[in-house]
Amino acid sequence: MANYSVKSYTVQPVEGDDQIEVVIHAGDGSKWEYGIPFSRSSGRYMFEEIDVLRMDFGDEFADELAGKLDALVASLVR
Repeated sequence: MANYSVKSYTVQPVEGDDQIEVVIHAGDGSKWEYGIPFSRSSGRYMFEEIDVLRMDFGDEFADELAGKLDALVASLVR
């Protein structure tokens, strides 16, 4: 069971760096911030904290976030 609810979140590239910024605002006022490096040559990224987010916010949110990360990285490496 999720411990928090997502109020809002953003997933965007960091200008001038091969990194994705993820900011999550929870319903209780908490804020999570992550910088996720990625490779422009391979399109790979590593975000091990997704498992923690899965426990904190639930499977549905973690899957949605992973999908947005995949799509954004794919668009950046084209």
